[in-house]
Order: sequence, then C-alpha cells, then structure tokens
Amino acid sequence: MLKLYFNYKDVFRAARLGFSPKKMWVWFCAMLLAATVNGVFGYLAHLIAGRSLADTWAMFGLVPLPWADFSGWSWLVYGIGMLIIGIVKLMAATMVAKISAEQLSGNEFYEVKEAMAFVNQNWKSVLGAPLVILSFVVFLLFCGAVLGFWGRIPLIGHWTVAILTVPIYFVCLFIAFLLAALAVALWYAPVIVGATKNDTFDSLFEVFSAITSQPWRLAVYSVLLGAVALAGTALFAWFTLVGLGIAFKWLALTMGGKFVDIALAGFAIYTPPAAINAMLNCLGSCYSVSASLPMVPSGPLGWAGHISAFLMGMGLNLVRLVVMAYAASTVVVGQTIIYGIVVMKRDERNIFEAKEEKPAELEPAVSIPAEGKPVKKIIARIKRKAKARK
Repeated sequence: MLKLYFNYKDVFRAARLGFSPKKMWVWFCAMLLAATVNGVFGYLAHLIAGRSLADTWAMFGLVPLPWADFSGWSWLVYGIGMLIIGIVKLMAATMVAKISAEQLSGNEFYEVKEAMAFVNQNWKSVLGAPLVILSFVVFLLFCGAVLGFWGRIPLIGHWTVAILTVPIYFVCLFIAFLLAALAVALWYAPVIVGATKNDTFDSLFEVFSAITSQPWRLAVYSVLLGAVALAGTALFAWFTLVGLGIAFKWLALTMGGKFVDIALAGFAIYTPPAAINAMLNCLGSCYSVSASLPMVPSGPLGWAGHISAFLMGMGLNLVRLVVMAYAASTVVVGQTIIYGIVVMKRDERNIFEAKEEKPAELEPAVSIPAEGKPVKKIIARIKRKAKARK
C-alpha cells in the first residue's frame, strides 16, 4: 500500500502513476474505438448533409467534425456517435479508476480483464448518477415550458408568471446547481464507482456531498491536477517527438529520399488538417527538423509507396493515441487520488485501505443428514454390522 499524505502533495503522483502500461492500454483501446465511432458516424452525418466522402476527407481527414450545413438528421446521427463515445470513455475511466484504487491499496497485480469484469457488473451505476441528475434538469425545464405556454393566456397567464417570479428564480438557481452537479458527476462518477463500488444512489450522494462539503478543495485540486497532467503530457510528447525525430533523421540518412517522400505523404495525408500546423510548429521548436518542409513528395510514389505511406500514417496516428492515452490516464489517476483526499477530509476514512478478507469456514469432511429416512438407514446398517460381528 502506497503511503499517502492526503493533501495536495498526493496530486503530483498522478504524473508518475499515470505512466502505467495497463492504464494507458485501457485508454488506448478506448480512444481507438472512439476514433472509429467518430469516423463512421461523422462521415455518415456528412453524407446525409449532401457532402461527398472526398470533400469530407479534404476538409477533415480522419476526424470529421460537424459543419454549419448539417440538417436535423445529420445532427441526430452525429449526436448518437458522440453519445457512444461518451459512454466508451466513461467505461474506460471506470476501469482505470479501479486499477488505480487497487494499486493505491497495495494490489499491484490487478489485471485489465478483472477491471473489465468489474465494469460489466457496475456499468449501470456509472451511467445512473449522471442520468438521474439529467432527468431532474429535463423535468424542471419541461415544467418551465408548460409555465411558458400557460403564460400565453391573457391576464391569468401573465399574472401567474408575474406572481411566481421569486419561485422561478429559486428553481432556476437549483437548475444551475444541478448542472454543476452533472458536470461533477460526469467527471467523478467513474472514479467513485471504481474506487468504492457504490451504486447509483450512493454515487449521487457522494457527488452532492463533494460539492457541498469540499467544494474549494475539489476545485483547487482539480486545477492543480490539470497543471500536472499538462506538464507530464508535454514532457512525454517532447520525448516522443525527439524519438520520432531520431528515427526520421536516421532512416532518411540510410534509406534516402524515398523514405522522406513516404514519411511526408503519410504525415500530410493521414493527419487531421487542423493538427498539421500545430505539429509542424512543435517539430520546428523542439529540434532541428524544419517546419518549412514541403508537405508533398518530391516524386511519384507508386502503388507500393502509397501503401507504405498509408501504413506509416496510421502508425503515426497510433503514436498520437499513445500520448493522449497517457494524458487521460494521468487525469483519471489524479481524480481517484483527489476523491480519496476528499473522503478522508470529510469522513476521516481511507478508501484505499486494504480490506482483510474473512477466512472461509471449514466444511465438514462428511455431511451427516440431520433427520429423515437417511438417518434411520444408517442406524439400521450399523446394527446389522454389529450383529454380524457377534
């Protein structure tokens, strides 16, 4: 079991504990699945909007984003994709939180498949808390809409709305509080379930308790976690770029211009356009790779070169997912630690303390029926053996 101080010092451990193959693998798989879902539903939404696949590829590449000409059906399809992505990320966060909680309690050998089994048993609790809060918000907004239509009635409706000014204010204030609770639930519900195995109502209680009893600690530590995650991710990304730069220089030196053409084609074609400029600026500032490199091959690649460019482009995208997986892993580990600090300060209870398992009761070697015909048969058999001996 790791020694925790249960203060701000523990938040800095997130950068180190987040750099874990198990946790990063969970997030890597989740992000790969999310990227696939985004591509399928995003391109389908653009097709419904009347845009061809070639035009969508030229605009967005592998990451199709919504556009102003989306129709209602396009937004519906794109929204379904975003909902699936949100659920995938909530489940991944729960798995990483469970692995982190087990690690903090001293169980370093907790496996990913065990975390997956845990999520299969408790996914309703992860989704339940945000859905309950969202249902309250929707219900109150529906009541407000009914009141608005009632207010259309001359005289009576106007007077009713005017009389209910103060109650309307308090209801809207409560809605604002529920929206804040919804944000915290989406942020911490996976951590609460993963760390304590709470059900939906216990998770709701923990969310509202954290907001009301430890709001400043929750906010300040979350900001600190953001800074730690940003610094750790920037450092990891820098080392990643340095490693890619070494590979680029060495292979360009040994393989020649053909490698440069393949690398440029793979980078330019299969990197989302919005990310190209930022990555080139980062490349130019990190080391001697010039940001003014031409983004087109110097000559025709041929079919083999295009296949190589595709494979290299996909490989670079996987490397980006590794960096993003580390960032997400660091954030979830930090959230787990922050939740443990909040519970300790509020209840003086260590949720990471290893629980002693009760020893299993020994079963009797021979089970003897308590009553009934089997007992009579045994007694009769004993008597027969005694007579035979005589």
